[in-house]
Amino acid sequence: MKTNENFLKTWHAHVGYKLDLFDSFKRPSRVDKVAASREFSPELLQRWIDVGIQVGHMKEGRGGRYRAKKRLIKYASKSSAESVGILLREMMELHIPTLLQYPSLLEEDQRLTYLTDKFADIVAETSTLLEKAAVHPILKWVKKEKPASVIDLGCGLGGYLKSIHDKYPKTELIGVELSSEVAAKAQQRAGDKIDIRQGDINEFLDTFDGRTDMIMAHNLLYYFTREERQRLYKRFSNALSSRGSVTIICPLVKAKYGAAFTTAFNTFMTAHENLHPLPSIEEIDTDAGRAGFKVEDVKPLIREGGWYLVTLKKTGQ
Repeated sequence: MKTNENFLKTWHAHVGYKLDLFDSFKRPSRVDKVAASREFSPELLQRWIDVGIQVGHMKEGRGGRYRAKKRLIKYASKSSAESVGILLREMMELHIPTLLQYPSLLEEDQRLTYLTDKFADIVAETSTLLEKAAVHPILKWVKKEKPASVIDLGCGLGGYLKSIHDKYPKTELIGVELSSEVAAKAQQRAGDKIDIRQGDINEFLDTFDGRTDMIMAHNLLYYFTREERQRLYKRFSNALSSRGSVTIICPLVKAKYGAAFTTAFNTFMTAHENLHPLPSIEEIDTDAGRAGFKVEDVKPLIREGGWYLVTLKKTGQ
């Protein structure tokens, strides 16, 4: 029964985030007034309130008024800069539906195919959340390492590159993006100061004829098997200067924070033929070490989701 209570907390927070209900009850409010203003069913809204009171997300006040707890407004409201609600949405709309198919997947020994286009909006929102959490540590790393050039592999819309350019305009910046549509949008946003290239990152690294000082590999590792990751680290090393570094952003298994989310992420990844299990920091340390890197730092970015920033430095070997 305790497990059911934990699920209800997740479900309640997910609904509150998706429909902006915590903002609607930021101040003590009556259910009928909120339902009328949002054109919701008063009865269904009341049931959501009832669950919220039981799981500790809502509080009942005088005159039949209810308000959301401050921590829910902080962490599960779209208007909050610290909200992790998109991670709840990702779990409820991507991970749990996959988990519900697990019996048939186990019995038939099959895998699903992850449909990138179908979940593009959720992934884009998750990437935006991660960028907000990671951009400051990335800029601190750039300040410390002072790279003359940076390559962002799987750059998306180029948010990290634009932030680096705004802070350090003399840095040479290259972004590589597989989607031609996304790459075009990134180039349009970046202007002529950032070089966005459309293509496969392995092909880019194999044909890259220069040396760079820093590679960003964010939200990438779970698209590669462990064997492919080992080859990827070697490609990183070949493309980097002797003082080069790599920043990796990824959920980590067996880490201090976010075990509930990372186990769900890991199960979701493993259930798909074109996604792969998450790494642990020990795995990264071992595989990157064989390619001539050492783990410089491991920093939690979003503790509830188990997302970490891992920085690697070439050892000079």
